[in-house]
Amino acid sequence: MTWRLGFLALILAALYGCFPTTGAPKVIPVSELAPMQQSEGVDREPAFTVVMDRFIDERSTRTTLGQYDIGGKGGFFGTVTIVSDRDVTEVFEELVKRSFTRRGIRQGPSPFILRGSIKKVSVGASPDSQTLMAETFLELTIVNSGTGARIWQKSFVGLASGIDPKTTLAHAFQDLAIAVDKDDSVLGLRQMFVAAGGRLPEVVVITPSAQAIAKNLPVSDVDELPVVRARQNKNAYAVVIGIEQYRQNLPKADYAVHDAQVVAEYLTKVMGYPEENVVTLLDDKASMSDLAKYFEKWLLNNVEKDGTVFVYYSGHGAPNPNTGDAYLVPFDGDPAFIDQTGYSLKRLYESLGKLPARDIVVALDSCFSGAGGRSVIARGARPLVMNLETPRNQSRNMAIISASSGDQISSTYDEKGHGLFTYFLLKGLKGEADASGKGQIDIGGLFNYVKPNVERVARKVYNNEQSPQLIAPDELMKERLIGR
Repeated sequence: MTWRLGFLALILAALYGCFPTTGAPKVIPVSELAPMQQSEGVDREPAFTVVMDRFIDERSTRTTLGQYDIGGKGGFFGTVTIVSDRDVTEVFEELVKRSFTRRGIRQGPSPFILRGSIKKVSVGASPDSQTLMAETFLELTIVNSGTGARIWQKSFVGLASGIDPKTTLAHAFQDLAIAVDKDDSVLGLRQMFVAAGGRLPEVVVITPSAQAIAKNLPVSDVDELPVVRARQNKNAYAVVIGIEQYRQNLPKADYAVHDAQVVAEYLTKVMGYPEENVVTLLDDKASMSDLAKYFEKWLLNNVEKDGTVFVYYSGHGAPNPNTGDAYLVPFDGDPAFIDQTGYSLKRLYESLGKLPARDIVVALDSCFSGAGGRSVIARGARPLVMNLETPRNQSRNMAIISASSGDQISSTYDEKGHGLFTYFLLKGLKGEADASGKGQIDIGGLFNYVKPNVERVARKVYNNEQSPQLIAPDELMKERLIGR
């Protein structure tokens, strides 16, 4: 926590004085950053080191951090532009240096080159025009200096809202810093390097299967992505959530994090979602406030008319024993106080219903009866038969696919290292749900593949009944997920 407060103070100092009082461009001085201090305990051999290349700012207006309109009782006062007098790549570079150093990844002579691409730094008015929304987006890549092959790549988003530009932007940088610091996927590459005695790994890309090996998880066929790549849809947005460990010491939701990570890979590598449009929230990054922030602010601020939205959740669900309502359980959720600490499906559907999207798909690898599996319930309360019928006032542009019916539990598929529902969801997207053989997969076809296979394996392997459910208007059944 100390480093986070220190980093926030650093960003505040760097952005101090950015709040403009006129419509003229206001310059934000970016302060010199303190030299990096080497972490202790990273001198083991063979040392995994990287050469940090100069980060690239890929934005079209590199000095502009954002624009927003000033208004009040007297009406419209003008547009304010926030700019920087120096390249903000310095802030991103220091952030990554500190994070990698804490993981035992130092700078020095190395066959690995670490590159950063800044996709977004923005401050603008939120949809309600009452607050500001700040967003940062960074893509990191490690390449083999000899061959130029990309051997690791990851995208990170920082998001914050507020009323003061400098603190809002600072909080967005802090959110990004925490996301970079919490992600351990690069350690898979480091582990392979050390295991090979310091030789360069013969991998081209750290794939989901390689990540599974690094985490001692079973390797599944769906962890290897198909060769087919969809054409990118710039107006496609997704929120992907995987919660395996909970703050309240709840039972572990096995494989939930891996579920979410691989789903995110399919969205960006197979289904045409731009990486900057996919937010992945794992474990403590999926708190109640995080769910509210991305479902109710980020999507509303970004999704444009006729856009596409995909929401995926893997983790525990819980019922409210008094009302029978179903809730997602955030990282900090407590089943004993689920109406205060849980994110209800009703609230989720209402938030998504406000979006101007053409189609919205919600996939839930969870269950809500409290009877076990991926569901929890307050101590002393009895499991419920949940009603997962069509939500009241459900939008005609929304399809909801759940892992099981209201009185069932959602199983994991230990042999494959995924939730049972998620495994067949991914296998369908990989091509098994392409009944026509034309490389086209729609919502109805995907569900028709997932449902019987989940039911079959649940009975055969676990002696259990699990029947996935689909709630969708007829006009969405032919909506294509792949092969648009």
